[in-house]
Amino acid sequence: MTASENFLQALNGDYTSTTVTEIEEKITNLKKAKDELKSATVVKAGINVEKVNGLTSDFIGGVDISSYRALKDSGVKYYDFAGNELDDARFFKLLKDSGINYVRIRVWNNPYDASGNGYGGGNNDLQKAVDMGKLATDAGMRVLIDFHYSDFWADPAKQKALKAWADMTIAEKTAAVKDYTMNSLNTLLDAGVDVGMVQVGNETNNGIAGESGLENANTTVIFRAGCEAIQQVEQDRNKEIKAVVHFANPEKQNYMTYAKALADAGVEYDVFASSYYPYWHGTLDNLKNQLNEITEKYGKEVMVAETSWATGLEDSDGHANTVREGNNDAGMDYDFSIYGQAKELREVINAVSEMDKGIGVFYWEPAWIPVKVYDENAENAANVLTENKAAWEKYGSGWAASYAKEYDAEDAGKWYGGSAIDNQALFDASGHPLETLKIFSYVKTGAETAKKISTVKNADAIEIELGSTFTLPETVKVTCSDYTSGAENVTWNAQDVAAVNTNAAGKYTVNGTVSLEGETYQTKCVITVNPQNLLTNPRFEDGENAWILSGTGIKVLMDGKDSKDGNGYLHFYNDSDFTYDVTQTITLDAGIYRFGGYLQGGGNLAADSYEVYVSVDGKPQTAQGELNGWKNWSNPEVQNIKITKDGTKVTVGIRATASAGAWGSWDDMYLNKTGEVTPAPVVTPQPTATLTPATAPETESSSADKDTSAPVQTVDWNTVTSNVQAKIAEVTQNPNINSVNMNIVCSGETRLPAAVLGSIKGLDMTLALHSGNGVTVSISGQDLKGTALNALQNIDLTVDSKARNIPAAVAASKKAEATKQLSVKDTGAFPVTVNIHVNVGAENSGKYANLYRYNAEKKQLEYCGSFPVTRNGQSVFALKQGGDYMVTVTAAQPKETVYFNSGDYAVKAGDTLSAIAKRNHMSLAELKAKNPQIKDLHKIRVGQKLNLN
Repeated sequence: MTASENFLQALNGDYTSTTVTEIEEKITNLKKAKDELKSATVVKAGINVEKVNGLTSDFIGGVDISSYRALKDSGVKYYDFAGNELDDARFFKLLKDSGINYVRIRVWNNPYDASGNGYGGGNNDLQKAVDMGKLATDAGMRVLIDFHYSDFWADPAKQKALKAWADMTIAEKTAAVKDYTMNSLNTLLDAGVDVGMVQVGNETNNGIAGESGLENANTTVIFRAGCEAIQQVEQDRNKEIKAVVHFANPEKQNYMTYAKALADAGVEYDVFASSYYPYWHGTLDNLKNQLNEITEKYGKEVMVAETSWATGLEDSDGHANTVREGNNDAGMDYDFSIYGQAKELREVINAVSEMDKGIGVFYWEPAWIPVKVYDENAENAANVLTENKAAWEKYGSGWAASYAKEYDAEDAGKWYGGSAIDNQALFDASGHPLETLKIFSYVKTGAETAKKISTVKNADAIEIELGSTFTLPETVKVTCSDYTSGAENVTWNAQDVAAVNTNAAGKYTVNGTVSLEGETYQTKCVITVNPQNLLTNPRFEDGENAWILSGTGIKVLMDGKDSKDGNGYLHFYNDSDFTYDVTQTITLDAGIYRFGGYLQGGGNLAADSYEVYVSVDGKPQTAQGELNGWKNWSNPEVQNIKITKDGTKVTVGIRATASAGAWGSWDDMYLNKTGEVTPAPVVTPQPTATLTPATAPETESSSADKDTSAPVQTVDWNTVTSNVQAKIAEVTQNPNINSVNMNIVCSGETRLPAAVLGSIKGLDMTLALHSGNGVTVSISGQDLKGTALNALQNIDLTVDSKARNIPAAVAASKKAEATKQLSVKDTGAFPVTVNIHVNVGAENSGKYANLYRYNAEKKQLEYCGSFPVTRNGQSVFALKQGGDYMVTVTAAQPKETVYFNSGDYAVKAGDTLSAIAKRNHMSLAELKAKNPQIKDLHKIRVGQKLNLN
């Protein structure tokens, strides 16, 4: 019998004279038959999807494919599930056959410059909407038109008026909005596009068409004009077209504020739509509450107009993704896999279906894949990236082209390039559909697949303070395709563990492996050794101790409800407008510092201000925080705090000007020393033909610190040695002199003779060797111990600042305001710390200089650390070995893991142990001592690992 017949048979029978045992048996059979009936509808597939009960036939399963035409023009190919290449008509039929019934298309008024060059992002003008809208209609899908009322991207951060409306009065602009909306809709309908919904603006939290703030009458009159235009066309055409308003950031809990502003202004619309990206937008329960309130109060239908999820953290077009390792990848509820993508989308669909008037969900840009697949480690990487960039510029198939800078200089003008979401598509990088393309079909039936390993998670990051110990976890989390999870044993790399220096601040990566079902999976744990926190009671675990609280609505609570860690936190709330100021005063020695903390909350207005600040000699430095919803922590941080004198009193603080009802908390405050302010020299050697006076860091740079082509006199090392020894004799007799810096101008080869090195060995004296090309290297006598002196005299520290040894594609992978390549002649490991001072220009003062070493074997740049650029453009780094380096300049410190050389060297063909030892400035005996696994000095094999630490 069929499952349906079993179910009906279980229901039949006479229950009037049945025993308890017989009734229980009937119930058991009924449940079994019900389960069989349910499982009979489930589809066998490549992913698991739990059925969403109660979905109506008109529930919207939509996709935004606005970039499709630009991608096709760029040469992108798409395929069906059988591997057949698709033309336009069959691509849209694939969408329809996969369960999709609606297509969303954005429209910009004039996304071109005066020469006709497109701004990118699909170059989505009205004609492209007509083209793609007709294809969707012909395939049997309806169309949502998304008017941005801008010439390029409109979102919560920017709502710029289009060029043609820039100088209009509000009355003129209102009329233009109405005319443009009506004319565009009529054009679409005349072309045969089945327009079912129209958005009046895109993510309009902070305004629309150049007008700011929902409390502004000029803003709401634009909304009213757009909605009235839709309703007029609806009436004229006798065709139902729903007017949609669209907002983002439900985690800030402002949706009722927006809805009230629209209602008070008499804006008539049908659907209140929200973006929902789990990376930023809080929980689904909160989204449901926000949208159900809109329905309950104002009777509006609600939907999700944008959502998406990544299937991995890898980039495939050469432009950095929004979701990548170290960015939007932590603390998420779903795996970064196809199973996680299916789970996220199913959960969003389910949440909307459970809303009082939830009508559907749109997936954002499922087809935005690479023009050509880019692999940074491939031999053709540079060529592929060049071709991709050319297509982005010519066809607008990247998120922004360089031409957009005339319209959006601050965002597109700086960060133009390819797709930032190619890892969130419903197609793979080569255009083949993923199983998740069928999600809108699968949620109606359910889908199941055999249980497989989905992801082996990385271990939770570990943070410790300088000098503390750490313990790596014995297990890591493993998730499966059926969304179950468990803990599995992990084996950590012993050399990586040994390389973690708990006495040196930085980030360390420890790699590990997990063996499951005959397969080996990679995992890792990032250990951050934080500098000493100089604050007292930074986490408020000791109440108000050391902090001075003033103002209203602010207090320390100890219940742990709104803390980031532990129990204590600084809580704020008031039912009327309020201000507060919380301070702590500390005495600091000379150096460079940072001060910051973590902030969460909501209920604020645009005019509110929440900031951390530092006051030195009455001069404040500030950093603004954001309220992004409950426990969505922002991290305001004041950087590059320069203290030039020991014993300086500094006040750090937290303050706010807040509106009534704003709420939240501060926690985990920190004050760290991040660098040194190079002190002015206590003693300045008398100038000679080879010595130049030391220069204080905050004065104009000497010519030796700047890149110059002026000839520099060859160093007379005998004279240098005599002067150094004379100065040492002088300072050792003067108890008031603690340290000495000496500057030497060099040209050509830079090798320090043993006599010079021996003179400063063990002393607090630093020799700075100026190359005359904007680069200086320095060595401290305190680092010259044991055999280091003999090894160091054989190292050539000559730096070529005009080298271009790093492949262009690799260099271009680091987005920066400026870059400088350097090549240290000696490529071996250094026996002592060698500091390199690089002048990146005074115009970059206050920014960050970042050092990367080029790994030629892996064809990648490895992050070595960052330094806040001084007022005269200087930056300082510690080198562990020579080779090719690149210095970048960025506004913020990169959130990258510092690469620490483990000392591993893979033996190559032709290598001998004596040659390897000589190349790395050690004796054969020293190399043997570091590698006890070597039994015969004459026998090594290609690929064998040697420790060079």
